[in-house]
Amino acid sequence: MLVSLSDLTDAYKVLKPIIGPTPLVYNEWLSKQYGCQVYLKLENMLPIGSFKMRGATYKISRLSAAERKLGVLAVSAGNHAQGVAWAAARFGVEATIIMPEGSPLTKIRNTEALGARVLLHGASIEEGFEYAEKLMRKKKMVFVHPYHDPAVIAGQGTVAFELLEQLPDMDFVFSAIGGGGLVSGMGQVLKGHRSNALLIAGQATGCSPMIDSLKAGKAKSIQNAETFADGIRVKKVAPAMLKSLRKVVDAAHTVDDEKLAWAILQLMEKGRVIAEGAGALPLALFDQVHRKDPKKFKDKKVVLVICGGNIDVNLLERIIDRGLIESHRKVRISVPIADKPGILHQITAVIKSHGSNILQVVHDRDSRNLGISGTNVIFTLETKGEEHLQALLAELKKDFPRCQVQD
Repeated sequence: MLVSLSDLTDAYKVLKPIIGPTPLVYNEWLSKQYGCQVYLKLENMLPIGSFKMRGATYKISRLSAAERKLGVLAVSAGNHAQGVAWAAARFGVEATIIMPEGSPLTKIRNTEALGARVLLHGASIEEGFEYAEKLMRKKKMVFVHPYHDPAVIAGQGTVAFELLEQLPDMDFVFSAIGGGGLVSGMGQVLKGHRSNALLIAGQATGCSPMIDSLKAGKAKSIQNAETFADGIRVKKVAPAMLKSLRKVVDAAHTVDDEKLAWAILQLMEKGRVIAEGAGALPLALFDQVHRKDPKKFKDKKVVLVICGGNIDVNLLERIIDRGLIESHRKVRISVPIADKPGILHQITAVIKSHGSNILQVVHDRDSRNLGISGTNVIFTLETKGEEHLQALLAELKKDFPRCQVQD
């Protein structure tokens, strides 16, 4: 959905005194790691922890007095819900939010704490949209779409206005993409101001209809969404959104959930930043494309848009665990041995000599091809990474050639 440059500029003028610029932080650790200048655009630092309040605030700011009396209605898994609730409270507008029944409890409570009425319905955003239509037939309200709305797109595009002021000579901007509002808005601002920055978008492999649509040149939809990144779990592509995105996106790729978990952990350790799946996706995406062509980014200025930090704390431990596994810092090694005295000590001595830490040991005597006196010992270890793991495996294989890493 295309928005005029004058409307994009107006959104920035309206929001600037309401939503101050979010920090753009140079990260020394990531810059050294990748051989370029890496900057984090911290949208997770906004009051609701997400960029979504930009579009919602601009949309509601433009409502007439009569429209404000009607109240607003929105559908969201969490971030847009909080954005609408925050903006509605600021302008004295009644807000009703439809959220999927499986939405994280913390996002539901936060939305209610901001003054909105929350209705839990269905298992997906798509079911929420259908329910919203039924509600509006009973009671007239102003619908605030999470992305398919020119005012919302204009509001999201203010991120790019801030970037143009903070780092005008940036070379790359990496962002997650769901319905497309943020990327469309930023892209139209960047192209409208003739920035040389390339806009690279990413989506989770388990829910990538927008990336599939960009590559196919036509709108697509999917039936099942398999990703923990609920902020970009959109199953249906709007043709108007695709049209605008094709004009501004320079490259688009998918990233699997394991890589997202790794990126969340990296941002925590190297940026002291808490990001949700969608917020960490730009780092995962950048790492992925950097590995294929590191020379392309040598000494360049790279911006990663950390679009949100509203991660479900109940999932955080599991996500960190997956991140450790993806980075080979937590690993399971199976070592088939003859069940004799002293063998286990021999193995643990090698592990100790290489500076690895044993978290758990399990004896599996039921595996096939072990023989009556054999056993499979499974170690869960902490290591320092891929290089450290390979050195340990090489040493173990000298006496236990069948040892291997378990998936």
